[in-house]
Amino acid sequence: MVGLTIEIDPQEVLRLQGYRRPSDVPTTQVLEILGTAMGEAQRIFEPRWIYQEFQVDSVDGSGLRLSEGPELCIQAIPVQWGAIATLGLAVCTIGDAIEERIEELFAEREFPVAYMLDSLGSVAVEALGEGLHRQICEERLAGGLKVTPRVSPGYGRWTIEEQRKIFSLVPAESIEVQLNPYCIMTPRKSISFAVGIGRDAIMGTGGSPCRSCDMRECAYRRAPRRHRHEPAWAAGVAPLVLAANPGS
Repeated sequence: MVGLTIEIDPQEVLRLQGYRRPSDVPTTQVLEILGTAMGEAQRIFEPRWIYQEFQVDSVDGSGLRLSEGPELCIQAIPVQWGAIATLGLAVCTIGDAIEERIEELFAEREFPVAYMLDSLGSVAVEALGEGLHRQICEERLAGGLKVTPRVSPGYGRWTIEEQRKIFSLVPAESIEVQLNPYCIMTPRKSISFAVGIGRDAIMGTGGSPCRSCDMRECAYRRAPRRHRHEPAWAAGVAPLVLAANPGS
């Protein structure tokens, strides 16, 4: 797979800052802080990812077994994913420079910029995961395969301890991501996820994945993309665009 480009939405960043309703309008000062934090992010974020696929041997309600590797206890796979032949595993990060820079900003008493930069990091790593998932979908659909929604350890019915199995299969050290004894990834702004792949895989229920996906020509689209309300202030703040590179 090739590198990809991710787009960090300023509205998502401010949503994490508490601006969740149309009536929540950021002041000029807040937008200046956002601009400063976006400049910091442009300079220090290093989006990277590693992705590998594994042949699935069997699946049941308790999880799946790989042809080579451990059993992954992702519950309810037959209902949520349908028939899959391949498991895709990914680890994504924006690097550890953000943590050092936030500490420096706190030491300089630049608290608003530090908190804004932290929100930017959260949105950036999620955008990276979404962008990688979209690229997997595009490439596999071209070959007649479907890709399920992504799931991550620690969410739903997949325990955080399963993180160890992902790291036993995927060489996350190639992008400098490690796992601590509590199964938390470092750098902190990192995510991992799994997807199922197969000709009869379930790409989502209720249309929700399609409503946030911009693959307009997808033959399996279940619903049109949801159009968000664009507040007037957003017109003056361009999204932050970053290049993301795969690990080896």
